[in-house]
Amino acid sequence: MTKLALGNMIGGFGLIFLASSGGFFLAQYRLEAHLGSRPEEFLSWWMMLQKSAHAHTNLFGMLHILFALTFPYSLCNKGTQILQTVFLSAGSFAMSVLLLLRATHLPRGLYDPLGILIGVALSATLVALVLQIIGLSMKLHRTGRIEPRSSKR
Repeated sequence: MTKLALGNMIGGFGLIFLASSGGFFLAQYRLEAHLGSRPEEFLSWWMMLQKSAHAHTNLFGMLHILFALTFPYSLCNKGTQILQTVFLSAGSFAMSVLLLLRATHLPRGLYDPLGILIGVALSATLVALVLQIIGLSMKLHRTGRIEPRSSKR
């Protein structure tokens, strides 16, 4: 396994750990809102984006792990895999840290710089996913089967 793949796995498990830890605090807030007879808190902007950040951080952690596991099967070169990791990391940052930050600020109009930044980072993640699909498809097309490349240790 390459260092890049191992880094993706460590980052992925780290994101899952952070999201799981954050889930405890989110559950505590929901419990306080319920016990305090404030059901409107469940539908608030803050709560909606907190739940979304929690779920997406878990998702992006799993994506990092899946990328690492499929790198040996892809025909993407090392430079492309580094680019994919950077783009996926941008999406991970956007849907964890930036989304939590956005939860504290309501959008003030159609032009929302933080929302645009999140959108750009998510677009980069989509590019990383498309590149991985292409790399895996090229491997299948060339060989007719999927087998990992021989790894250099």
